[in-house]
Amino acid sequence: MLPRHRNILIALFVLFALAFAGLVVLFHDRANEYAVGEAKQQALNALLVHRATHAYVTKIQRPEIYRLQDEGKLYKGYFSPLVMSFTFISRSMKDLLNLEREKRGLEPIYFKLASENPRNPVNQADAGEKELLRRMNANTLGEYQKVVDLEGQKWLYLAVPIERSNKGCAKCHGDPAAAPAELVALYGDKAGFHESPNTIRALISIRVPLRGIVEAGDRMAQVFTLVTFVVLAAIYLVIALLIRRIDGQERKILKQNSELERLSMTDLLTGILNRLGLQQHGEGIMKSADRFHHPLAVLMLDLDHFKQVNDRYGHAVGDAVLKRFSKIIQANLRGSDIFGRWGGEEFLILSPYLHLKDAVKMAEKLRLAIEEAEFESGIHLSTSIGVSEYRPGEAATTLIERADYALYAAKESGRNRVVGEPPSAVHE
Repeated sequence: MLPRHRNILIALFVLFALAFAGLVVLFHDRANEYAVGEAKQQALNALLVHRATHAYVTKIQRPEIYRLQDEGKLYKGYFSPLVMSFTFISRSMKDLLNLEREKRGLEPIYFKLASENPRNPVNQADAGEKELLRRMNANTLGEYQKVVDLEGQKWLYLAVPIERSNKGCAKCHGDPAAAPAELVALYGDKAGFHESPNTIRALISIRVPLRGIVEAGDRMAQVFTLVTFVVLAAIYLVIALLIRRIDGQERKILKQNSELERLSMTDLLTGILNRLGLQQHGEGIMKSADRFHHPLAVLMLDLDHFKQVNDRYGHAVGDAVLKRFSKIIQANLRGSDIFGRWGGEEFLILSPYLHLKDAVKMAEKLRLAIEEAEFESGIHLSTSIGVSEYRPGEAATTLIERADYALYAAKESGRNRVVGEPPSAVHE
């Protein structure tokens, strides 16, 4: 895969992973918020039931009992917490409600009317509830809500003050001498009396267990997490498949372009570089010679009397001779040398790191290799070679032109020989 496409897939994977992680955190946060909200709703329901019970007892049930007392149908001292104490009735209803919850596999809700001076010890406020009562009476606190850890699990704790005491409350919570006789007989004359008017004598303390709600929220979050993972994975897979398809097409195009570029710089007959390929490589080699100040030599080769081969044996043999010539030259070059066909029976060699003197020696080696070789149909040929050395800053055409002059001199002096440009010309 192309690096660009691989980087896109990696970036998308990281992006999707971060998005997935963020959504997982969000789902669990929302699940926790849901759990707290659901628990608060249950606490509020319990509170509303308590207030409805209080309203029924104080506005309907007690007046009815007092009416019966006034009409002589009940004796004046009648008092029973079963029908007259909304605290007792609320607690009893809470117990019955929890029994119903347990039947349905729900955890019980903790409900308490916490007071510093309760008649029933079960309503005795603990240290935390006393502090909340103090703050509520000082008007520095209204309702109180907090998630607390108790007995190894989390609860939503809600504390709400009851209404401040009024004249109606004094009958049962003021002077015990004025209270119903059966009330005093049942609870005594100490607890629950002598309360100051206009005070908050109790708070409603409610604890709703979060474990079941949290587990339900977590299950919901897990479903969302799974769905999100599947959706993101499917989207990523589709994108990955599309990118792979695009990558395959682009690599095919690049391969075709590379092949076209190679063919454009390759001589189709001999398989070596053509003139365009030599020019492309020559630019880089000359820039390197300029930058690092190393020598560079150019060898121009020509097959002597090659036209006679074509005329006598035909072009097929001539082509075979050119191929054989190319292979012989390649076999005698260094790894750093650049060899190509300049045109017709002329060939060019770019030899970096060689001064003129050493390049002439290499040219002589090549000349001997051609002279000793046997070509197609028992043909023996020779080659003439002109050598020039690069002058810093000069154009490639000038360098090659000087090698061509040297080649021309080799031909004029009898062929099958190496001619280097005059030493003075190299350093002038």
